[in-house]
Order: sequence, then structure tokens, then C-alpha cells
Amino acid sequence: MLEREVKGYLVDTSAKVGTYVIPMGLMEASRGLSLEQILQSRASVALADVVLGRIYGKALNYTRKRFGTEGKTGIKSYLVDTATMLAVYDPAYALILDSCGADCDQIKSATAFLSVILALTARPFSKYILDNWRRYWGTELTV
Repeated sequence: MLEREVKGYLVDTSAKVGTYVIPMGLMEASRGLSLEQILQSRASVALADVVLGRIYGKALNYTRKRFGTEGKTGIKSYLVDTATMLAVYDPAYALILDSCGADCDQIKSATAFLSVILALTARPFSKYILDNWRRYWGTELTV
């Protein structure tokens, strides 16, 4: 059981960190963050994903099961996957930017932009990257 949890943790975390590091860095640059702030933010997010990546994975399993969207397509699956990603990552991201010295306007702007990015990418990420990464490594989709 411990081995399965550790493997699930590594799979969920690596999928999230690997997928979003470059697009989010580019977004932060477009929002006016300095290179130092971007590097701090990306490092902080990678560290946060050590915890949040698996929390998101578990939350996604739970919400998919709760709303009956596991393995299904359509608007309901899109909404469940997107709402789960936003609920986990928007608050954490705002706190990370604050700790990196971003001002209130930068935090609001970047977090709003993040919400748009996640609204467009959460479902494709979960369906095509995370689910396939889990399948490739043989990790169970357990709540």
C-alpha cells in the first residue's frame, strides 16, 4: 500500500510540474513579474506541487467519483475537472506570488490569468496527460 501511494504521489506531482512550468513562467513574464520573481515563483510552485500535486490528484479522483464523471466526456466532466483544479491551485498560487514579493495588482492579474489558463487546460491536462501518465506508470485511480 505504501509503495502504491508513493508511486501515485510521484506520478501526480511529476505530471503537474512538468506540464505547467514553461507556460506559467511565460504568463508571469507577460504579467510584469521580474525574472527573479518568476524563478522564485516556479521554484515555489514546484515545492508546493510536492504537496498540491497529489492533493489535486486525490481531489480529482474524489470529485470525478462524486459527480460520476470518471472515464466520461462532455461538459460535466470539463466542469468537474476544471473546478477541482481551480479550487486547489488558485488560492495556493496567490499565496505563492505574495511570498515572492508580487504586489496586489500583480497577484490579482496573474491569478485571474491563471484561472483562464486552467479553465482552458485543466480538462485536457487531466484527461490526456495525468490519466495517461497514471496509466503508463500503472498507478491506481483511488480516492
